[in-house]
Amino acid sequence: MTGNTIGSYKIAEKLGSGGVGDVYRATDPLLQRSVAIKFLRSGLADRADVVERFHAEARTLAQLIHPNVAMLYCLLREGSHLGMVMEYVEGRTFTDLLEHAGRLPPERALPLIYQALDGIGHAHGAGVVHRDIKPANLMLATNGCVKVMDFGIARCVGADRATRDGHMVGTVQYMSPEQVRGGETDSRSDVYALGVLLYELLTGELPFDSENDYELCRAQIEQPPRPPRVLAPELPVALESVILRALAKDPAQRFSGVLELRESLEHASPRAERMRFASDRRAPPTRELSLEEAERIAMQRRHVFAPAGLAAAGMATAPTRLELRVEEPEASIAPAARKPRRDTLVAGICALALLALIFGVKVVRHTRRLEPAPVVEARAPKPARTAAIADPKAAPEPPPAEPKARAARKRAQPAKTAVAPEPSQSPEGESNWVIRRR
Repeated sequence: MTGNTIGSYKIAEKLGSGGVGDVYRATDPLLQRSVAIKFLRSGLADRADVVERFHAEARTLAQLIHPNVAMLYCLLREGSHLGMVMEYVEGRTFTDLLEHAGRLPPERALPLIYQALDGIGHAHGAGVVHRDIKPANLMLATNGCVKVMDFGIARCVGADRATRDGHMVGTVQYMSPEQVRGGETDSRSDVYALGVLLYELLTGELPFDSENDYELCRAQIEQPPRPPRVLAPELPVALESVILRALAKDPAQRFSGVLELRESLEHASPRAERMRFASDRRAPPTRELSLEEAERIAMQRRHVFAPAGLAAAGMATAPTRLELRVEEPEASIAPAARKPRRDTLVAGICALALLALIFGVKVVRHTRRLEPAPVVEARAPKPARTAAIADPKAAPEPPPAEPKARAARKRAQPAKTAVAPEPSQSPEGESNWVIRRR
């Protein structure tokens, strides 16, 4: 099939095989992107029960749109080929991660588990139980985002059973006791599988493992798991208790859902790890990151997830809530160091009043300098009175004129007029007024 063109997709390479189909990487020439196509194996496309199961998986994926769930684009059918076109995730599975790094410390394993819990929690909110959670179905993308894959045997709550009672569905090492018996499954079955996954990530081994499937099934139903601290003594006691509760044989003794499991993990983990790790929708980088870089990016993510459909599906007992953390001010900051706003306002008003006062004084002084002096009428100076000195040779004083002659002389004299003052500059620079006579 490699190199052929099916529909509008050109098949590039084969990625792997599953229970009923093969997965290929293909190229979309119109959108210039890579996609993953899961085809039914030849010979199975004619079986009605297999085709119905395949369509059920497609309908299940179509309901799930979340950053931590691989997205379904469309169904593809051409000739005898029936396939699902899905998001192509470039990265490594958790199986490759365990083979490469062995067991992981909590500060590396918990950020990955938190993202997986977000994706599974979204599926539970939509009423979908995965039923096949294992490292091979979880991928760590090159951008640090964990993707939940392969909902091939997922079951919607309330839907008809596609598997007959008494038949096992899933991978035996990660199956819950009720799955091994072929009984009814719900979200607590996925909690059990997540407990097995967490056990394996932190210890490097499975809680139950045997080459004989019969013995393995008996261990899942009857035997208690070894305590994780036997294999990894550095694990906190509280974290070990959370894992053992998730692996309880009785579903009623487990966590009611992934939200309660995550909350318990956050309280049991170190304080530095009690945070919400998020994964945004950034496009994968053009270069392939190393495994260590991808894990570091994943641990730097913070995400708050609150599925809206948990209450409607009847799989959540605790109400969904968003947490708002407010950091208290440091004790070293004294309360007196924070000046009240009222004191700042009063100081500003006083400063404005002082400026207004200074400006007003200057205006008054300048106005007084420009005021003119009053106009003064010019008067002739009075003649000085001197004593007459008797001169024997002087001619005798003429007799006084008659009254009529004095009146005529008085009328002949020019009239006194007021002279407008002219300003002059004093040595100090101020304007003085000088009176002149015409």
